[in-house]
Amino acid sequence: MIYDIWANGHRYNGWNANGDLKAYPSDTPAWYTTNAGGGPLHPSDANQPQIVCAKGGSNANISAPVAAGADVRLRWWMVDQAWPFVKLEDRGWINSSTYQEGYWATDDLIANNGTWTVRIPPKLSPGEYVLRHEIIALHVAFTSTGPYSLDGAEFYPQCVSLKVEGSGTKAIIGGVDAKTLYKGDEPGLTLNIHTAPDHSGYVMPGPPVWTDAN
Repeated sequence: MIYDIWANGHRYNGWNANGDLKAYPSDTPAWYTTNAGGGPLHPSDANQPQIVCAKGGSNANISAPVAAGADVRLRWWMVDQAWPFVKLEDRGWINSSTYQEGYWATDDLIANNGTWTVRIPPKLSPGEYVLRHEIIALHVAFTSTGPYSLDGAEFYPQCVSLKVEGSGTKAIIGGVDAKTLYKGDEPGLTLNIHTAPDHSGYVMPGPPVWTDAN
């Protein structure tokens, strides 16, 4: 779950689904979910509505204003829509240092107190957008039995509503339905990370990064 959101110099509370589900605040851009405990989704969820923005996900009450080209920082708590999504960035295996499985993007996340910064494309057209941020855990990815398996990689999607400002002219054209991002049998979702620290051949799952992301 995302606990804090920083945009345009302002901090917003995230949404804590561990509390009273009827106490969803009116002043957070974090999407409502019913995912108490922050548990993962599995490959069997990859073509279901919950893969979009977590279990019971629904729109936030507000959108956080942010300028095109600015950064949005998110702090994670560590432990049926069909919009077109484009990927702004992805990060997986980084190097073979530190741990027997190698050093991954989640290790950077942990080292930065659970925070991750996302750069909003500087040429993005003004308007209302949903920022979907996701952690994919690979510690049991090797247990996958095929597409939409009950076992395998674990998905932790969360969404934040943003109101992008500025004079950009790049519209999002194309994109993919979040329910078609993965099947769960992709090489990047089925590897055994425990066999060696060097995963330099790792292939990021999902679509390529949007050409106008930078």
